[in-house]
Amino acid sequence: MTASNDKVLVVEDEPSLIETLDYTLRRQGYDVITATDGRKALELARIQRPDLIILDIMLPGLDGFEVCRIVRQEMNVPILMLTARTEEVDKVVGLEMGADDYMTKPFSMRELTARVKALLRRVRIDREEVAASAAIAPVVATERMVFGALVIDLSRREVTVDGAV
Repeated sequence: MTASNDKVLVVEDEPSLIETLDYTLRRQGYDVITATDGRKALELARIQRPDLIILDIMLPGLDGFEVCRIVRQEMNVPILMLTARTEEVDKVVGLEMGADDYMTKPFSMRELTARVKALLRRVRIDREEVAASAAIAPVVATERMVFGALVIDLSRREVTVDGAV
């Protein structure tokens, strides 16, 4: 189970599959929101800001490729395409449109949840690395540089760590 309560947007037009995905992901500890067409998916993605999107290609309204393209332009959220389209060209187009992963139906629920965890783990690691690098990035202001607890004052020719010289 995940303790983080990551939010997953499931975009699928088959009611029985939505129900199964919703049940399985909730049992894994995820908050799940669902959409049955492309337009609703975009609306929910913009409002809810999910941590991950599971996206079918063949949807009413906007298809999954178009949803993926628009989402990728507007936000940086992992997208896992889950579709019955098994042709190599569909996989390539999906990945080129911005999907991070691609699974075909029928699929193993166990594999799907493992891929969801892997995608979310990768995003979490990336965010932690960005935060860590921002914490030690030099800030130059009036001849003074700060690297976390390390302060270099060029005008005084002084270096301090946690306030101590």
